[in-house]
Amino acid sequence: MKTLICIAACLFSFACLGQTKLISFRSHSGNNANFRATVEHNLFDIGNSNFGTSTQTIDKIDTVLLQTKNTIIVMRKRYDFVRPMNKEYNAKYYRDTLTRTKAMDVFKADNTDSLKVKIRKMYKFAKLDSVLFIGFDKRFKQKAAKTNK
Repeated sequence: MKTLICIAACLFSFACLGQTKLISFRSHSGNNANFRATVEHNLFDIGNSNFGTSTQTIDKIDTVLLQTKNTIIVMRKRYDFVRPMNKEYNAKYYRDTLTRTKAMDVFKADNTDSLKVKIRKMYKFAKLDSVLFIGFDKRFKQKAAKTNK
């Protein structure tokens, strides 16, 4: 009986390997470039995994438009990087409407620099590299003229 249990245990241990295909591949080859190719071509039959790839989102504000005295429109793009190494991304466009009641700090801005700071507080992780401000020049000149008098 002990012999039969030992044989069954040995057969069971050979059938149930503790090492996954991912661990096996990395421990034997160690090359991430080859691993990416095997995942993309589904050679190890891993399925829908994202091993070796990651998704990353970046918001970039393109345009800030002063529509009326009480309304500001923020146009932004959200880039979802599917594979950052290959620079593949999906871009979605968003249009946010800011009113005085929602964003009082933004309406208190005196110049474009303070406006950038206040928008950066609202959109914490957004890039403001080359933002186009439309309609604010006249408003900032009027505020400057009022403060100089």
